[in-house]
Amino acid sequence: MTALVQTTDLGLAAAAASTDGGGLGRQALLLAVLLLVAAAVGLLVRRRDGRFRAADGAERVDPAELGAALGAHRTFLQVSAATCATCPQVARVLDDVAARHDGVTHVEIRVEDHDALTRRLGVLRTPTVLLLDADGVVLSRTSGPLRPDQARAALAADDLNAVAAR
Repeated sequence: MTALVQTTDLGLAAAAASTDGGGLGRQALLLAVLLLVAAAVGLLVRRRDGRFRAADGAERVDPAELGAALGAHRTFLQVSAATCATCPQVARVLDDVAARHDGVTHVEIRVEDHDALTRRLGVLRTPTVLLLDADGVVLSRTSGPLRPDQARAALAADDLNAVAAR
């Protein structure tokens, strides 16, 4: 009788092992699909980093809200956070680009100090950079790491003037 019970137990264990093999295959496939989706989302986010997208021209930032004057031509408004690792690099880029262009300034504000303004402007990540005209109208925006050529291209874009005229 003991031999029959052991044989039956071994048969059940073998059946359970073969069932788990199929389950592991499905789990591995699901894991692979999730990894592919995560990689695709990551690539899309990285592709948008540093690319200025035209704004609708409906938002305006008052210099009093910033505690700083706007540039005579354009202002790079950088929204940063104390814990942001990329923000200092973006600040250096914008300081350099602004210094090389007449009438362009760079203003950096902290989310922690301007919570209501950052919510109104729809800032979801830091650094976020808004390009403002001389009146404080938001012309375009970007977020994430930023190269000097991307900042210069935003200043040179002809279509930004049309956005401000709305």
